[in-house]
Amino acid sequence: MTRKIRAFSSLQLSEGNDELILDEDESHHLGKVLRVKVGSVVEVLDGMGNFADAEIAQLDRRATQVKILGRKSLPAPNPFFRVALAMTKANRWEEMIRPLTEMGVGRITPILTERTEAKISSEKEVNKLAKWRKLAIEACKQSGNPWLPIIDHPIGFRELLQEKESDRFMASLRAQSVKPLVENDRKAERVLLIIGPEGGWTVAEEDFALEHGVTLFSLGPNVLRTETAALCALAVARVGFLD
Repeated sequence: MTRKIRAFSSLQLSEGNDELILDEDESHHLGKVLRVKVGSVVEVLDGMGNFADAEIAQLDRRATQVKILGRKSLPAPNPFFRVALAMTKANRWEEMIRPLTEMGVGRITPILTERTEAKISSEKEVNKLAKWRKLAIEACKQSGNPWLPIIDHPIGFRELLQEKESDRFMASLRAQSVKPLVENDRKAERVLLIIGPEGGWTVAEEDFALEHGVTLFSLGPNVLRTETAALCALAVARVGFLD
């Protein structure tokens, strides 16, 4: 089976525009890495549910021009999944962006908890956000997911719970009475999954979550790495909440 070549457009694929100029990153990747030729057909995504078959009309390492052959759109995922997970050391947090995007997450929020050890200085935050977005774009192109997730600035755990979400679930090792995620209410339009640090939540944090209407759920008796827990939670939620 021939591998489909995809490119990302930072502009929305609006109707009526038959030509499109791709930015420098995409142009370089197509021409120098994938070595496409004039006349090659690629699939262009805009991260907003739209994609188009497009023919390379002019190759340029800074601004490649493509001709739109046909467009399609997909409705926004329902429910909308948001994953908030504790920052981890080194590059492990960044490694979560690709698989979560491939699985269709709608929003990714890095959170700072009482036991979070990783920190990002304000000077580096802008560059980090740009890098995270680029990783998500690459995952969209690789997987064919036409919806680019929102990636937030890091926020505090308690600040997160001040926001209004329709259904909020937090992975916890507390007590045997905590339900598996699939046994919770499955009728939701927006689902927030909260994953804590490897050191676990403090009692105060779990109590705060319960006071704010968060439902605790279990991923089993084993202690999971943050990234493992995030992927497991989203995979289970997709099965449990999708129609």
